[in-house]
Amino acid sequence: MKINRRDFLKKTGQSAIVLAVPAIASSILEGCNNNITNPTSDSSSLPNVNDTYSNGIVKLTVDSSSPISKAGTAVMLNYQNGQLLVDHPSVNTFNALSPICTHQGCLISNYDYGSYQFVCPCHGSRYDVNGNVVSGPAPSPLQKYQAQFSGSLLTVNVG
Repeated sequence: MKINRRDFLKKTGQSAIVLAVPAIASSILEGCNNNITNPTSDSSSLPNVNDTYSNGIVKLTVDSSSPISKAGTAVMLNYQNGQLLVDHPSVNTFNALSPICTHQGCLISNYDYGSYQFVCPCHGSRYDVNGNVVSGPAPSPLQKYQAQFSGSLLTVNVG
């Protein structure tokens, strides 16, 4: 069977693409895996705090014995229907964020006290205290919830 130059080049190009796809896919996946070795080396596990939930509102008492009483601290707040990342960036200011990484849905459980950043233990994505992505691979910020602080009571509207 005789093959012309056009058909030869077409078949050669198709073969090259078929051979290149696994290498490209491997390269993309390797990008995520590069951070897996120790993405949390500069961070610590967040302290866990349990508190009450009623009608879409989470209530947390913040007194001198609370691990989140001082500015610059953060906790994992566990409540009846879920979990929240709560940080205390400055006096009387608190943020409540979803603990689910926007990269691949891992539970964010670490905090870098030196840079005041939440760190995903799976691939090393970092978020600031407002939930904004500082470094990826996370593509978008964490969901933020309305938090109010009055007296010693922090309330978070989780809907």
